[in-house]
Amino acid sequence: MADVRHRLRGSRGDRDREGGGGDRRDRGQLILVTGLAVAVTLVALVLLLNTVIYTQNLATRGAEVEDDAAVSFRQEAIAGVGEVVDAENRAEYQTRAKVEANVTAGIERYDSVASRYRAERSTIAQVDTGTLSLTEGRILRQTNASRNFTSAGGANGWTLVEDAGSGTAPGVRRFRLTVNRDELSQTKSDAFTVVADGSSREWRARIYNPSGGATVAVAVKNGSEGTADTVCSVTAASATVDLTSGRLGGERCPALDWAKGVAAPYDVRFERADDATGTYEVTVDTSAAGTAVQTGNFAGPGAGQSPRWAPAVYAAEFEIHFETPNVAFHTTVRAAPGEPR
Repeated sequence: MADVRHRLRGSRGDRDREGGGGDRRDRGQLILVTGLAVAVTLVALVLLLNTVIYTQNLATRGAEVEDDAAVSFRQEAIAGVGEVVDAENRAEYQTRAKVEANVTAGIERYDSVASRYRAERSTIAQVDTGTLSLTEGRILRQTNASRNFTSAGGANGWTLVEDAGSGTAPGVRRFRLTVNRDELSQTKSDAFTVVADGSSREWRARIYNPSGGATVAVAVKNGSEGTADTVCSVTAASATVDLTSGRLGGERCPALDWAKGVAAPYDVRFERADDATGTYEVTVDTSAAGTAVQTGNFAGPGAGQSPRWAPAVYAAEFEIHFETPNVAFHTTVRAAPGEPR
């Protein structure tokens, strides 16, 4: 006879099996919680890493911006001091001591304004006037726009300066003439001409009104060339020819390259000066022993007539200082506006 036994509910075996299922559920929950914790930790690490990278990028970008600001200040200082120099030169003081004193005072005022502006932005930016060195010069000008370009004595062909420049130094800067179109020669061969005459070669710029039309044209002969070729023109009743910056009517004229092919020192002279009327200005470096402005061809300092000469500052050299918490920039610069490069 078979032995049939019924297992009672709630027996120990059932309880053991039920207990084993609970352990598995606990382990699953533990794994899930641990996984979530690891995920949160990884997210936090990624966020922290991104923050560090972003901060480094900001710091690098900030340094680059401050480097750019230092370079910008250098350019501003050169331009600002150059404007002071030219403004004081055009005041036409009668003595060198007076023009140099006024240039120095003007640069000090410029430094005061510029440094105060930068200080408001937690930056030290200084034009060090204690290091200022001025190069002596003379300014030659004609301001009577209805007068032709002859000398004070009426000479048609005449010399402005002898032995300008030395080596690679051009000796003249900011050489600008504003001419009246209708008073110019209509042919290139008879045109008013500016000459840079070296020991063996000469450079020429002829300014004329082709065939009596509506344009002002410039023809240039470089030191190594035999003839003058027209290099630029502008349609205007009057036009400014910037010989040392290579511009006509404010536009670049690359072929108008001052004294190209002529080694300094050289003489600067006008030819056919009665074939042009208008104004002009040039600043000459007279620091070299051999350079000589031909003062006899001009009225003197303080004179009201044209053309005339006056003591001037040719160039200013000085140190600049630019400092922020991250950048320290110190250098020596030179301001000589309109000097050929």
